[in-house]
Amino acid sequence: MSEISDTSIEIMGKVYQVKCPTKEIDSLTRAAEYLEEKMRKMREGGVTGPDRLAIITALNIVHQLLTLEQQKNSHFHALSQKLSALQNKVEDALARKVQWELSTEE
Repeated sequence: MSEISDTSIEIMGKVYQVKCPTKEIDSLTRAAEYLEEKMRKMREGGVTGPDRLAIITALNIVHQLLTLEQQKNSHFHALSQKLSALQNKVEDALARKVQWELSTEE
């Protein structure tokens, strides 16, 4: 079982105490920095109010995540099809080789 640590992160001038697996503290810190950057950009773009700022930023990040996930799935599907086609070509070539070897033995 991984060790849990209390750590603090700062987002938009507020400090939050968070429990996090010790080995994931660096990742949590990077996530907080990413969120801070996105929230600052939203605020600079005219989004006001802390609740609205948090919701709009969260929606943008989730949209980005879902778009990337859809692209990943699309690439995975295309790669899977190419691998299947390649496997079929290899199997066909091996079958032809076996047929050729059998015909030359006679």
